[in-house]
Amino acid sequence: MKVNEKRKIFGLTMTRRAWNNVLVYALLIIMVVFWYVAPPVKEEAEKGIKDEASPGEVIGLIPDDGNLREIQIDELRLVLEEQKWQCQTPCRLSEKAAESVVENWLALTMEPTNQTAENLITDVYFRFAGGEEARVELYADPELIVRLPNQQQNFRVKEFTASQLLGH
Repeated sequence: MKVNEKRKIFGLTMTRRAWNNVLVYALLIIMVVFWYVAPPVKEEAEKGIKDEASPGEVIGLIPDDGNLREIQIDELRLVLEEQKWQCQTPCRLSEKAAESVVENWLALTMEPTNQTAENLITDVYFRFAGGEEARVELYADPELIVRLPNQQQNFRVKEFTASQLLGH
């Protein structure tokens, strides 16, 4: 073995090939350590949390987590009691119609729009488990629009009419 084929680092004398192997294994160990300390970012997290919906994106109004406990539309008050939606007195809806109104709100899909909302129909209040409340405004012109006043955003309602959402 030739002298220039050996390298001495930190008092260790090894061949060039041995030092290359040490470097390769050290890099692999570092990669494994970083993999477990900071695992790769999932695709959803790469997109980031969106504060606003992008145009053309269809979203739901109420999350599917089952925390909705009450919907109030003018004098109509629908409350979840013992896993069943009931209309509080005075109630102008039948039991089936009240259930249909709740199902329509839960299934409501919408997409962002830049149209200005005109002709306010009513405010709708949602109460969730844990005491959280939300208010949306329902507009009739130029088409059925849900406005989120806290976020200053307008959304075009898809597949539902005002009468289906209000129980008329």
